[in-house]
Amino acid sequence: MKNFIFASILFALLLTVNAAPFQLNKRAITFFPCLSKDPINFIGVKIETDPPKSGEKESFNAFGTLTKDITNGKTILFIAYGDEKGNPIDKPYTQNFTDSIKAGNPFNVSAPDVPTPQLPDSYLINVIVKDPSEDIPIGCATAAVGEIN
Repeated sequence: MKNFIFASILFALLLTVNAAPFQLNKRAITFFPCLSKDPINFIGVKIETDPPKSGEKESFNAFGTLTKDITNGKTILFIAYGDEKGNPIDKPYTQNFTDSIKAGNPFNVSAPDVPTPQLPDSYLINVIVKDPSEDIPIGCATAAVGEIN
């Protein structure tokens, strides 16, 4: 009986230790401020499927407080995928803002049906709030997925 209990405990311990590394492999995508010589506001980004799946629609939610106004019909949300060198993987997704928001007030915008291109093992996701008439984005966030060198 003691041997059976010992063997059961040992078996359960081995199963637990063997399963532990697989639980650690999935890491949440974390967005960081975009690299730029010009000051750009960092925006928060949440995605529904983490990581996005190639060929499926993805839902993005961008939020934050910006130092420039968002103008209804003029300001655009861009979502772009790039390879590890920053080259575009596909055309960026664009969506016009439907509300005007004054600088200093929080914004929250959802993009529920963003197409996901065929993704390599390592890639970048850029989410940008921009007025097309200006060179510098109003807000930006980027995430690296996989091993980026």
